[in-house]
Amino acid sequence: MLSQTQRALELAKGLGAEEAEAFLSDNTITTIRIASNRVVETKRVHEGGIGVCVAIKKKVGFSSGNELSEELVQRAVAIARARPPNPDFNGFPPRREPKPVADIYDRELEMAPGSEIVGLAEEMLEAALDFDKRVVQASGAINLIVERCAVSNTNGVQATDITTKVFGHLTAEAKGLNGGEGQGWMGSTSLKKFSADLIGKQAAELAVNSLDARSVEPGTYDVILEPNAAAELFYHVLSYAINGKDVYDQISYFSNSLGKTVASEAVNIDDWGNLPSGLCSKTIDDEGSPTQRTALIKEGRLVGFIYDWYYGGLAGGGSTGNGLRLGDFGRSHQLSPTPHTTNLVVHPGEFNAEEMIEDVKKGLLLSRIWYTYPITPQRGDFSTTSRCGFLISGGEICGAVKQVRIHENLPKLLRNLDGVGKEPQQIIPWGASASVYTPRIRFRRVRIS
Repeated sequence: MLSQTQRALELAKGLGAEEAEAFLSDNTITTIRIASNRVVETKRVHEGGIGVCVAIKKKVGFSSGNELSEELVQRAVAIARARPPNPDFNGFPPRREPKPVADIYDRELEMAPGSEIVGLAEEMLEAALDFDKRVVQASGAINLIVERCAVSNTNGVQATDITTKVFGHLTAEAKGLNGGEGQGWMGSTSLKKFSADLIGKQAAELAVNSLDARSVEPGTYDVILEPNAAAELFYHVLSYAINGKDVYDQISYFSNSLGKTVASEAVNIDDWGNLPSGLCSKTIDDEGSPTQRTALIKEGRLVGFIYDWYYGGLAGGGSTGNGLRLGDFGRSHQLSPTPHTTNLVVHPGEFNAEEMIEDVKKGLLLSRIWYTYPITPQRGDFSTTSRCGFLISGGEICGAVKQVRIHENLPKLLRNLDGVGKEPQQIIPWGASASVYTPRIRFRRVRIS
């Protein structure tokens, strides 16, 4: 792979480029889809190509294609010559030697035949349907992803990376008064640590427990988010706020808060790009910079943001190893790098599940939320809807509740956060390009409608 990226640099310099960068991606995605209690689709997609970026007197051009050719590089050079200079262009990153990251590639997982992945999907389905006779319907999927990349630039960067991950999700429906629904999810970077039957059991148990749901009155409740729900909230409403690009563009509600207290002392959050066994860990980012652990919030105080090389330069620093090119199929040669979270890690606290519930007089335990999105990004206002929830009264679970909607402000909730669980889980929320590693979270005084 490096022979192609190096060849791209040679072509670019021969055509008059002063600086150049080449990025090659090679991804394989296997999907086994379940619908109406059976496996309905088995699909394997292979996607790859090369992107070339060149600079001439701070004029920057980019071009990409499925394979390297002189015409592709000529196009990048022609685009650069036709553009005005970008005075903020700070070149490409310098060479820094990355360190190995433990357990982010499993050859057994990469070489697993499609029939074995189909077997896992069937195991996941059977575990749900066998859990309880009231479980009548199940649908979901298992995805196996192998990502390879190589990057070279004229500052001496020459690096490659390979990662694997498998994750499955299943939605189960139970028959009863008002019906019940539940979902199970699990991901792993290796085949041995992936448990398909556990996904099915989780989905079925939550579906059965969600039967006979009742409505709750609008008002103010203490809310405990299970890891799946907390991951959804943090990814969709917190990730952009600590992104150096959104900070620079004044979209983030944290744009002017560095060094200030933005949450309760119980809140400690990092972006951990080289987390061992991290579902979105990498040895290098897509500019060739080594990944790292970057502190974001420490004991409630905002201490950092994530950056690629360009936005790190605008902030007066450098890259935090978060310059990624994330498309529909993982790393994409068709895109230029921008800052992205990798593994957003919420430090565990001191509470077990029972202790968090016992201290709630009037509240909700939400296992899942969905349709979570910012309403006013600059303020941190957001909206979300519960998918599986339970009423807490006098420190005890009192049965399932129907959907509720939350219109709230995340900066306010972070200050009202007073409970962090002991047991984190690693989750990739629906539609996310990063993982969130979080325990249960308790917020006080949340508005429910």
